[in-house]
Amino acid sequence: MPINKFITYIKVQRNLADNTCQAYQRDLRQFFDHLKHNDLNKIERNSIRNYLGILQRQGLDKRSAARKLSAIKAFFKYCARENIVPVNPALGLRSPKLDKKLPSFLSEQQAEQAVQPNQEKPEETARNNAIMELLYGSGLRSSELLGLKVGDLDISGGQVKVMGKGSKQRIVPLTRESIGALKKYIAGRENHQFVFLGARGKSLNRRQLQRIVQARIRSAHYGGKASPHVLRHSFATHLLDRGADLKAVKELLGHANLSTTQIYTHITTDRLKKVYQQAHPRADDEGDE
Repeated sequence: MPINKFITYIKVQRNLADNTCQAYQRDLRQFFDHLKHNDLNKIERNSIRNYLGILQRQGLDKRSAARKLSAIKAFFKYCARENIVPVNPALGLRSPKLDKKLPSFLSEQQAEQAVQPNQEKPEETARNNAIMELLYGSGLRSSELLGLKVGDLDISGGQVKVMGKGSKQRIVPLTRESIGALKKYIAGRENHQFVFLGARGKSLNRRQLQRIVQARIRSAHYGGKASPHVLRHSFATHLLDRGADLKAVKELLGHANLSTTQIYTHITTDRLKKVYQQAHPRADDEGDE
């Protein structure tokens, strides 16, 4: 069963996040447990359709079903390319249509508060400040921030080289605050390949990053789910709020398609409507003469 080889491929070659790789592995093992056999040549399109149908009848939501199908499709695409199977049985299968879920974000005031030091160890403050400034000031993904190497930083040029999804590199500007925080954090530090370090000089991991960001965001009295991605959403939303070009925001975020970035325009449009309803003298009129 080439599941392990596939997971190695998407982790190393496609640079997918650890959480995604683990989810794909669980989804694939669940699929084959359902089939009760590991003979890839016996799997047909209807085998996959029937499996997803059973999960949906059991109450699986559309988003989870789409992820499971995505894992199965990616796996068989890999198997077909490696000549493990003669035909890709998942070819042409469509994911269920998902309801658009607007991303959560901080207000500008909450974001400013979140990047301020909270109750943390003095020796961690400089690092945590640099983390928060980069996530909010440059819109980095968790995996991009954790993968940053010292050689990726161009502090004098005010920019950083980021390795995004699919091993695609992009150059992202650094804010004045990010530059100051990075200078303070790496000043006088012993040489190390990665920028952000945890205990005993080891590279910071995803769980440690999550805890740091959660503590800072909660200190800003934000009631939603606190995660590094909330800062990325806030980065994009605040740029568009202040008139940034959608295509420019797409490039800054490292999105492959403009449609992925466009979800943020729904947020800004909703906010404009609320401002209009609150401020325009005729906004509450029902049209009666």
